[in-house]
Amino acid sequence: MPIHVEAKEGEVAEIVLLPGNPERAKYMAENFLEDPKLYTTYRKMYGYTGKFNGVDVSIQSTGMGVPSIAIVLEELKMLGAKTLIRVGTCGALRDDLEQADLIIAQSSATIGSTINKMTSDITLAPPADFELIKNLYESAIELNMPVYVGEIATSDFFYGKGEDYAQDLKKMAKRGVLAVEMETAALYNIAAKYGLKAATVLTVSDHVFTQIRADKEKIKEGVDKMTRMVLDTATKL
Repeated sequence: MPIHVEAKEGEVAEIVLLPGNPERAKYMAENFLEDPKLYTTYRKMYGYTGKFNGVDVSIQSTGMGVPSIAIVLEELKMLGAKTLIRVGTCGALRDDLEQADLIIAQSSATIGSTINKMTSDITLAPPADFELIKNLYESAIELNMPVYVGEIATSDFFYGKGEDYAQDLKKMAKRGVLAVEMETAALYNIAAKYGLKAATVLTVSDHVFTQIRADKEKIKEGVDKMTRMVLDTATKL
């Protein structure tokens, strides 16, 4: 049974939204779910279950980085989760991406992470669930939300590993990578491991190369729109 997600059987819904920040999980649950119930506070990794569109939904914080989210995902699977959607922020690698634009991650490259290595000579890069990201994209278009679908990168290094980090990111950008964050590769690999549905939806909070960051109100506005769209889509599938 789970050690870190201190929930009882039946307390976690089959649909789970996954913000990294525990305070954001609390905010999402209290402002978007009907009658949210707190099922875990252990290590301040808050988890809530409530209803949206009359459907049970959980919102579970994951912390930062692959090791943290991997623990949470394994334990959510033990508790019956079947559809896992990361909702977070990212640093854009393209100049034409605006603050608060949405990115739906079709797949994720990795920087410094071993999550994709099955053996010394097998690298697995599973994609998101096609039906899930298709519906998320169509919902965003219907709501006139600026949205991009493509590859992102999951990095173990928020500030970079060395002087060449920015150049490595520029090389990835030239090959079509839209943005960088710290969790999605783990989500897609663990979903593939267990046959779960998974997707990542991100709102742009930073531009990596210009080091311009959106103000907190702009980020909150983008996260709010993203959260409502994801909840509405996931509960209608």
